[in-house]
Amino acid sequence: MGMAASQARWISLAARKTNVEYEGQQINQARTALANQSSELWNQLYNMKVPTPPSTNDYTKTQYSFKNGDVTQTISEIQSADYTDSDNIHYNSYVTYYSKISEYTGIRNTKSNPQVQYVVPTEGDGYYMVGTKKVVCLNTVDRTDTSETGAWGTYCAQLDQISTDWPDTQLAKDWKNYRESGDVGTLDNIYFWTDSNNEVNFASQTATTNDSLEACRADNTLSLHSYYADYQEKNKEVSKYGIVEYDDSGRATSLQLEGSSIVYDLKTESITDDKAYNDAMNQYTYDQQLYEKQVQDINAKTEQIQTEDRTLELRLKALDTEQNALQTEMDAVHKIISKNIEGTFKTFES
Repeated sequence: MGMAASQARWISLAARKTNVEYEGQQINQARTALANQSSELWNQLYNMKVPTPPSTNDYTKTQYSFKNGDVTQTISEIQSADYTDSDNIHYNSYVTYYSKISEYTGIRNTKSNPQVQYVVPTEGDGYYMVGTKKVVCLNTVDRTDTSETGAWGTYCAQLDQISTDWPDTQLAKDWKNYRESGDVGTLDNIYFWTDSNNEVNFASQTATTNDSLEACRADNTLSLHSYYADYQEKNKEVSKYGIVEYDDSGRATSLQLEGSSIVYDLKTESITDDKAYNDAMNQYTYDQQLYEKQVQDINAKTEQIQTEDRTLELRLKALDTEQNALQTEMDAVHKIISKNIEGTFKTFES
């Protein structure tokens, strides 16, 4: 091989080696970027909060109750207190409890598809029907018997209570007008009937709202609102100072309320809020599914990065092999060039 050919070959090999080294650098940078992505994914996985299933203990509380005669009173809260009354009795607690009471209440009854009709008989005055019940105008009732046991006295008590609890209704306005003015004409708009539960229902003949007898007679798709009064059981909240005794475990055992000398034994039971627990369990199930989905996504991205990294690693090994081959060939060409130079100088020296 001549001097020129050897030098051209060495330059070509040097250029190829430079390209191999540059490609190797690019691959190393790409692998570094992949390593950073993998590290970021790992940090995301590390910082994810693993969902924890709810415990029934978190939704269970100790509930105290005591019996006052035949009535069970349920305690909702016991607060520490430091109170001394006028009789010099010291109370260590402030107790809130619920007591069931029977209270006279005005009640609204909503009747869908009420089947209101106005019947015109061959003789006598016409009248309304609600289903199979005949409706009577209040103005036709004898108002001379005002006793509590008489019909009029009973109706007055019921309408008074309905007006108190439902003051914005046409029924309440007509009754209030009658009470204040004594105008019996206002009673012409008030009708009543006794339903299948033996409750006396009152309703307005006409009103500004679409829930009166006349409105429902004209359009049977409307809902009729009628009203009655009856005793209803309600939970009433009561708060009083009390003396609470505790056992060695810290559980309340007895209660004496302010103004009473009776000491009640406290019944203890554990109450679990099942609805709140089920809501928490549903949220946990959702969070767990979301967590698993995120983990799967991270694992899939990590696997893709690892695949790309293995491909780059194989390419880098191939470049390393090629670089070694180029270096070996360059060394051989370099020796040939050196011999050519040495032979040339020896020719001139002789």
